[in-house]
Amino acid sequence: MFDFLPFGRNKTTDPLSSLKALTNWINNELPMGDMYTAHEKITQCIVELNNKTDPFSKDRLQMLMQLDEQGVELQESLCQQYLQNPRMSRVIESRLWNSIHAYYWETTRGYHAFIMDYVGNPSGSKIKSLLPKITARAINYFGMTFKWNYFRYEQLEPKMWKRLHNLYHFAEYEEFDHEPIKLYDVTGKSATCTDLYVQALMLNNLNTGSLFPKQIDMVSMWLEEWSSSMTLKKVYDPAQHVFCVDLSTDRGGKRIRKMQNNDMQRYWGTHDLVCRIERVKTKLLKGDAPARLGLGEACRLPGCLEFLDDLMRHWAPTVTRVNRLHARTTVVKMIEVVHEVEDIFGQVRVDNELALLSKKPTDTDIDKGALSYDEMVDVRLYGFVTKRTQAKLGAAGSPLDQQQVAHHERWVMENESEGGYGATLNVMGNDWIRLDKLVGLKPERSGQWQIGVVRRLSKPAAGQLYVGIEVLVKLPIVVTLHAKQLYSTGYAVDGVDAADMLLPIAGVYVPKDDENHFPNSLVVDPSEYAPDRVLELAAGKKRYMIRLTDVLEKGDDWLRVAFVIVVKAKTS
Repeated sequence: MFDFLPFGRNKTTDPLSSLKALTNWINNELPMGDMYTAHEKITQCIVELNNKTDPFSKDRLQMLMQLDEQGVELQESLCQQYLQNPRMSRVIESRLWNSIHAYYWETTRGYHAFIMDYVGNPSGSKIKSLLPKITARAINYFGMTFKWNYFRYEQLEPKMWKRLHNLYHFAEYEEFDHEPIKLYDVTGKSATCTDLYVQALMLNNLNTGSLFPKQIDMVSMWLEEWSSSMTLKKVYDPAQHVFCVDLSTDRGGKRIRKMQNNDMQRYWGTHDLVCRIERVKTKLLKGDAPARLGLGEACRLPGCLEFLDDLMRHWAPTVTRVNRLHARTTVVKMIEVVHEVEDIFGQVRVDNELALLSKKPTDTDIDKGALSYDEMVDVRLYGFVTKRTQAKLGAAGSPLDQQQVAHHERWVMENESEGGYGATLNVMGNDWIRLDKLVGLKPERSGQWQIGVVRRLSKPAAGQLYVGIEVLVKLPIVVTLHAKQLYSTGYAVDGVDAADMLLPIAGVYVPKDDENHFPNSLVVDPSEYAPDRVLELAAGKKRYMIRLTDVLEKGDDWLRVAFVIVVKAKTS
């Protein structure tokens, strides 16, 4: 990515030859009108400075600090550009991510090298007065590097944790761990090494593979304010402490379950933090704006309230372990996958049409997909078949003959439960996989397509991607929706009102889930939703007038919305 050759300069104009030369280069040659290029050149300078074999002098450290101070605002601008454009192309996303990650890592590596040089020869070093600031910056940038790894659900290298622990231990040893430090003049923010270290520990505690980058970034921002509610202690207090970290290991913090005291353990509690979140939530419910409470513009209600509840449950001093709804078993089984919404609906439609050709079922056949199309709709909506439906399709031909073959992928799933599946894939070729992505699933020896949603992602090893999928509905029904006006528009073509000339809308019916308190709902394109919109739902030869109500969940190209039946229309 970076051009590591000099920028067309000779040795006499090398900006890294002296602090004065670097200042001149920043003021006169750095292309500040081009944010990305300026950021790239600063990162390149930091890389070159890190690769120098010169002694770790005070002048060299000041050059690194000046480059960092010049680049920090550019870095923040690129971070915001990345987070505010979740639907950017993979090429742009990769370029931005790599640029941002490279800046954090190379700057961290530079500060860490100076600190380690001081540790090796403290009496011969002249940078002691700068140690608190560069240690705080290094701890902060380790945390930021971790955060951007979480954005891609990547595992952290164990040595990264070890280095971060050593930096915090060094701050303790030098007795500036609780000293407020102004990190950058341009931002004006101050923090202690302990605060920055706790922020990294608490954010890692949430790295479950089920959060979006914007959610991770939002929590990171909140922790900048909330981390002062937590203090690391060397002595364990069972009445206060909830989490611990061992500075001698290569892992992050964990909830205390079995106490094993040693001198390298540090402990902290979360009672004050949870109380603080509870106060914020109370103010939101009273009508205070999220931005006014320091939650940022990305905090949107009501979803933000649910997210705060999740944080409180995760960090609460006392936690009730939630058992899995369904036991997970290890299996090795092939599963067919389609991921375009049109292809998913197409496969489900074929299953539905095949059901039309099946014989009249008994009650025990309902769950086997043997109902006719009309009977399936009645059972799903009302819980029983209301009356004898019209004759089933006869000589219409096999729907398999009419099927348009969609692009299928074959995965080897490694575990399954009543509620979903898990599979480990190669990263290459699967860059379409994202959290909340809608997928069609057909396990081997299964006669029907199911609809699922990607709920969890992680990268357990280089080149691997673990995908956890929740099954949304095992026996989906494709329905056709028609926009309906409750009044005439006054415009007609050949006697047909313009309100009835809209194209039909495809959707999938999802029956109510009493266990999880989900009502009857539809999966549709997000552009088709409007609160209280009235539609005619057509399934087979049945017609229902329905009204859309609450959005239950949504992804990039789909939306699940609840509905109520206004009236059952006349059978066509």
